[in-house]
Amino acid sequence: MTTSCPVAADFERRSPLRFIAPALLGAALSLAAAPALADDPAAAEALFRVAKGLMEKKNYAEACPKFEASYKLDPAVGTKLNWADCLEKQGLLARAWAVWGEARDQAKREGDKPRGDLAARRQKELDPRLPQLTVQVKGSVEGLAVYRDEVKLDPVTFGVPLPVDPGKHVVTLRRGKDVLKEASVESKEKGKDEVTLDATDVPPPPPEQLTQAQPFPGPGPGDKPKDQVTMVRRSKGMLVGGILLGIAGGFVTIGGLIAVDASHGSPGAWGFTGLGAVMFGGGIAMGVIGNQKIPRKPEVAYVPEVFIGPSSVMVRGAF
Repeated sequence: MTTSCPVAADFERRSPLRFIAPALLGAALSLAAAPALADDPAAAEALFRVAKGLMEKKNYAEACPKFEASYKLDPAVGTKLNWADCLEKQGLLARAWAVWGEARDQAKREGDKPRGDLAARRQKELDPRLPQLTVQVKGSVEGLAVYRDEVKLDPVTFGVPLPVDPGKHVVTLRRGKDVLKEASVESKEKGKDEVTLDATDVPPPPPEQLTQAQPFPGPGPGDKPKDQVTMVRRSKGMLVGGILLGIAGGFVTIGGLIAVDASHGSPGAWGFTGLGAVMFGGGIAMGVIGNQKIPRKPEVAYVPEVFIGPSSVMVRGAF
């Protein structure tokens, strides 16, 4: 995918050979951390080209979502640079600031210093322009929730100036879907605003809500235990083994490519490279299979029973 942009002209879509090692290592280690992203480079390329055309027409509202969709289909750092640039031009400063930071971190992981430096510089340039909104709450929020627009705020963020996009923001105090308190503010570039919600006079929930909130009663003394299906990882050994094999295969592949370059394409060097590629692919496959979730029924504990006979004592149960 072509990923040039006004701020990153002449950058290639993918990094050269010296950046393969970090990418292979990151791919192997990511198996246990997150599910694989969708992979459709053709669709990503089409979306990227349409987004670039919309950018040239300054239609940022339509271009930015297409850059985002293109990145999800094929996460190239150049696409993320264009996406961040689009968001900034659209005026979504907080979102642009966050995406510039993500692009900086991705470029750093891939060993792409020019793009990493570019993203870090553009993010830093946004710092003094960012609007900030501080949400204060008086009283306890137990059983309640505080939202900024449709973003639920963690109580640890109360009193902390947080970056927001310019425009109107509505802060609400909710119980379930019911809005109990509301305050709004118009944030402007470079602005520092504060909103306070008073939860001290919030009435308790009605009795019907308390009844609905009660948990279902547990099993009684005479109830038989019910089988519950839980999901477990298929094989931790396969997962760890696959990661290690993938890492080893990645380094073998790199060594083979270096040998191919040094020997001007000798068959032995190509064979060594092929072996590494097979090891890497096999490791990825092992890791994916080992990381799959499969159902497992929990064991049911039985209470031992003691039987006393005329001439013997018998204990029955599971141990």
